[in-house]
Amino acid sequence: MTTMEELPREIKAFVNMYAWRRNDPVPWTAPSKPLSESRVGLIVMACMTAPDQPPFHAEEPDFDASMRVVSSDIDPGTLVNTWSGQAFDHAGLQSDANLLIPLDRLREMKAAGEIGDIAPRTVSLCGHLPKPQQFIDETAPAIARLFAEDGADVVLLVPA
Repeated sequence: MTTMEELPREIKAFVNMYAWRRNDPVPWTAPSKPLSESRVGLIVMACMTAPDQPPFHAEEPDFDASMRVVSSDIDPGTLVNTWSGQAFDHAGLQSDANLLIPLDRLREMKAAGEIGDIAPRTVSLCGHLPKPQQFIDETAPAIARLFAEDGADVVLLVPA
C-alpha cells in the first residue's frame, strides 16, 4: 500500500482537503451461514470494464456513479482498467488483474471448499465519488437487487 509520503504533491493535497463521509453506525449484517456454504458476490472499485463495455468517465466533474456488470466467468486479464488516475501504480494491475478483481482467487477458494459458490455476476464501479448521492439513491439499490436475484449470501467489496 502506498504511504502519503510516496504520493505526488497534488494527490496529497486532494486527500488532505477531501470531505470524507462517515457512516456511523456502519451498516453490517452478520453472515447467516458459513462461508463454505455461501454464494459470494464480488464488487470491485477499479473502473474495470469488459472490452465491449463503455469506459467509466472518472474525469467528469461529478464523476461516474454508474456500474458495469460482468460475468463472473470472465477471465480477469481481459478486463480493461478505464481509470487513468495516478493515485496508485497501475503496473501491478497490468501484470495481474486479480489484484483488483480477484475472480481467480474466488475460483480457487470454491475449488478448495472455502466458499460454496460464486455469484454469476460481478459488479465494477469507479470508487472515487466525491458526490455520492446518485450512487446512494440509484446505483447501490440496483446492486443490492442484482445480488439478491443472484442468491448471494455475502458480497466481497474490493476497494482500489
